[in-house]
Amino acid sequence: MEIFIPEIINGALRHFPSRYELVRVAAIRANSLFRGDKPLISNSFASAHKNTIVSLMEIKEGLWKKK
Repeated sequence: MEIFIPEIINGALRHFPSRYELVRVAAIRANSLFRGDKPLISNSFASAHKNTIVSLMEIKEGLWKKK
């Protein structure tokens, strides 16, 4: 499955007022995935990509919100 990274980032940026906030929240989510949290998107996508991409995709799809 091929993904286009800028599309994921631009989609995720729609949920935040600044890219710095997006980076902060995506890093928190990627860290929680690294520690063992279950991904909120399909397992086939999550197993094929790194935690940073998975966290950005979850944010883009609206599955992960700012806490």
